[in-house]
Amino acid sequence: MDQHRPELKQGAKRHRDSSSIVARFTGRRVTLLGARKYDFTDLYHLILTLSWWQFFVAVFLFYLAVNALFALVFLASPGSVKNAAAGSFADAFFFSIETLATVGYGYMYPSTTYGHTVASIEILVGITIFAVVTGLVFARFSRPTARVIFSRNVVIDRFNGEPTLMLRVANQRRNQILEASANVSLVRDETTAEGQPFRRFYDLPLVRGRSPAFALTWTIMHTIDHKSPLHGMAQEALRDCSATLAVSITGVDETIVQPVHARHDYKTSDILIDHRFVDLFVTGPDGDPQLDLRKIHDVTALPARA
Repeated sequence: MDQHRPELKQGAKRHRDSSSIVARFTGRRVTLLGARKYDFTDLYHLILTLSWWQFFVAVFLFYLAVNALFALVFLASPGSVKNAAAGSFADAFFFSIETLATVGYGYMYPSTTYGHTVASIEILVGITIFAVVTGLVFARFSRPTARVIFSRNVVIDRFNGEPTLMLRVANQRRNQILEASANVSLVRDETTAEGQPFRRFYDLPLVRGRSPAFALTWTIMHTIDHKSPLHGMAQEALRDCSATLAVSITGVDETIVQPVHARHDYKTSDILIDHRFVDLFVTGPDGDPQLDLRKIHDVTALPARA
């Protein structure tokens, strides 16, 4: 996929749009003008993108707001709640909590037609809220995720006599990702023959792009031959064109039998030329092999070639 990337002319007026968000795309910080940070028309997706603490804080604040609203409605008609102190927001608030949860302790209860009507509406709202929150919690827990570690750096070393770009990934879980596939794309800035700037994507052919079962580690490799877009490019040239490596892993988690994915972006500074990954396999005390994931980021520099 290629993207036309129009540039602002020098001296052109920059308009500030209140509807804008800042996002990261292939390692680059991009401000999206005309896009809302919180799109409440897509509330379900927005809630699923919140972190767990943000989700529970939002639920708690919503819970307080609903009860405060109904407390004010009860207070609008004095005497609608039996045994509640006149004008007491605290009594009305706690009665609202009891009603919303359908607890009904019995000390305070509706005493007028108005109070019964409001309580009936609040009970219906409470049942709906608990059903929705339960569904959202289940959706968040049941959302498939992958626990894949990406090596901190990408190295360029020789493999079978050819310069090869390599990165390592590891599955942190004790199960397997079935029918796993890897995709590596080079994203860089280019200029067309017409002089227009372009953000171009190049899919890098991999030595092995599929694995029937990704259980432990996987070294993803791309041979830098004359057909490779990386051929003849030094690290400085990659930096000048703002190059980024976008890596994605997809497959099926064998435990939950659902698709999972993981992705990671590498900047030019993350690419180490003439380096090699440290071996992860060590021999245990009993002589059986062990995999040391603590070394997944470790690299060693190769001796200078004559």
